[in-house]
Amino acid sequence: MAALTPPQVEAVVTANAELLGLPIAAEHRPGVIAFFALAAGMAERVMAEPLSPEDESGSVFRPLPPRGPLS
Repeated sequence: MAALTPPQVEAVVTANAELLGLPIAAEHRPGVIAFFALAAGMAERVMAEPLSPEDESGSVFRPLPPRGPLS
């Protein structure tokens, strides 16, 4: 997926806020848009990482006791 352009980021923030009925104060809007762009960039990097079947989480969580002394 290509990186979102600034107008696309603004459109996504606007659409999601409207869909959720979430008012964003005018003074907060630039920060919300900047954070969304940052989060979208992080998500893009995570999604670009190739995964193999070995990377899948197990279907059952089995906790292990700690190894070595706890300090």
